[in-house]
Order: sequence, then structure tokens, then C-alpha cells
Amino acid sequence: MATLAAVDDADPAVRRPHDIIATPGGRSTARMPRPGPKAQAKWLTGSVEHDPEHVIAAAFDQAQARDPQHRRSWVVLVDVARHQLDLIQAEAERRGVNIHIVLDLVHVVEKLWAASRCFHAPADPAAEDWIAVKAARVLRGCGRQTADEIRADRLGRRWSAARARRAGHPQSERSQQHLHLAGASRPCAVSDHNGPGMPWAKER
Repeated sequence: MATLAAVDDADPAVRRPHDIIATPGGRSTARMPRPGPKAQAKWLTGSVEHDPEHVIAAAFDQAQARDPQHRRSWVVLVDVARHQLDLIQAEAERRGVNIHIVLDLVHVVEKLWAASRCFHAPADPAAEDWIAVKAARVLRGCGRQTADEIRADRLGRRWSAARARRAGHPQSERSQQHLHLAGASRPCAVSDHNGPGMPWAKER
């Protein structure tokens, strides 16, 4: 499998959760969404031959060349691969640089879609509103609380299903198939960057 990495410069772009995720009912026309960061001087690398460690080290080499004194904010955007996170954290520690890890929002939403099947049928329009509310909470920094709420709701439904079975009213087959998907989210910071990479933020 190929490993890809990118390094770029970007000025900070402060945004609110609803600038990224439309709330149920749609966005208000009174406030326009704030724009996201703009990548500059992008550098890309990738390999199907070398291990991920090699690609990650090359990306850190490029960032180090741009900021040898570590005076800028280093923001690392990743997906949900645990091994990749471990490699990045080990490389940062080896170089003595403080990094801010940001989890790609696309992967968070994928987990929320899977969890939504515990509570909504696949074609239920209410699932989109449920996902939007949960994603907005994650963007507000409440990732752990959101995951806990999903798990608690799942357990509550399991308890209700068990009581229904004892009463002779079995739970639907759809809910039985998808209950195990609920607690997929983890506490994290998020970004709506549309691909893997390591955007390094400029100082103001």
C-alpha cells in the first residue's frame, strides 16, 4: 500500500463548527461561512516501496528545512490509522518538536455514518441531521463526550431490546446487525482538509 505525505505553509483560519458542517435545517443566509486555510508552497511525496516510517521522516525533513528553529506551529493532519499516529508522534519526539495532531473530519464523519445505522434506517433523512449534530459537537472539542453519548444511547437501546425480547417482541433485524457500530468515535481534534498531509501553519 502506498504512503503519501504533503507539507505546506498556511496562515491560520479561525472558523466555527457551522462554517464546516451545516446544521439541521441548513445554514442561515445572515452569516456567510468563513473560508478555510489556503495551502501555499506545497510539497508532496509518496512511496509504494519504502515503509511509512521513511515517508513520514521525509515529510519531517521538509518541515525541518522550513522551520529549523521550531518557531512556527506544526500541525499534522492524519487519518484514523493508529500505527501512523504512533510513527508521527515518535518522529516528533525524536526531533524535539511540538506538534498538533488533527484528525481528518472526513474519517470522523465516516465513523458517524456507521454509528447512525444503530439508530436510523439507511434511507432515513433524519440520519443526516443526527450526524450533523454529532459532527458539530466534535468540532467544538467535545469528541469524548460525543462518543460517550453514542455508547450510552446504544446501551440504552440494547437494554430496551433485551426487555422487549423477554416480553416477546424481538428487536428488528436491522438494529441487531448494526448495534456494534455505535461507539466508533475517539476523542480528537478535527479538520476538513480533503486529503492526507502535514500542513504547517505560519506564524501571524
